[in-house]
Parts: sequence; structure tokens; C-alpha cells
Amino acid sequence: MPRDLETMTLEQLLAEADALIQHIDTHVNIDKEEALQMQLEMHTQNLGKLKSEVVGKTKQKRNSGAEGMHAAILDITKALRDLGNYLS
Repeated sequence: MPRDLETMTLEQLLAEADALIQHIDTHVNIDKEEALQMQLEMHTQNLGKLKSEVVGKTKQKRNSGAEGMHAAILDITKALRDLGNYLS
């Protein structure tokens, strides 16, 4: 394809312009896809962190609930022993 714009026909200029537009569109779409993929990866990582936090907090609540239940049972047992000692 001749590069001298003065000697190119209108059809040649339009064809070259179309080729350049297609080339630019391809690169823009690739860049958009890469940017979207990066955003998706960031969101995935953030969701993973949030999930870990929720799981950790849930485990802490379960453990503290179990510890609280255990302490309550010990208190009841002690109170029953004290009551038994008081009654005997």
C-alpha cells in the first residue's frame, strides 16, 4: 500500500483508515478485557479476605460460646456441691 497520501485514492485512504481503526479497536478491547480481569481478580481476593474474616469470627463466637457454656456448667456444678454440703 503506498504511503504517499497525495497519490493514494480515496478508497485506499478509507481502507487504511478502516484497518487502523480495527487495529486500535482490537488493542482497546484487549486492554479493557485485561482491566476487567484485574478488577475481577481484586474483587475475588477481597471476597476471599472477607470470607476468611467471617469464618474466623464465626469460629471465635463458637469457641467463646462453648467456653461460656463450659464455665456455666462448672458454676452450676459448684453451686450444687455447695448446696449438697450445706444440706448435709
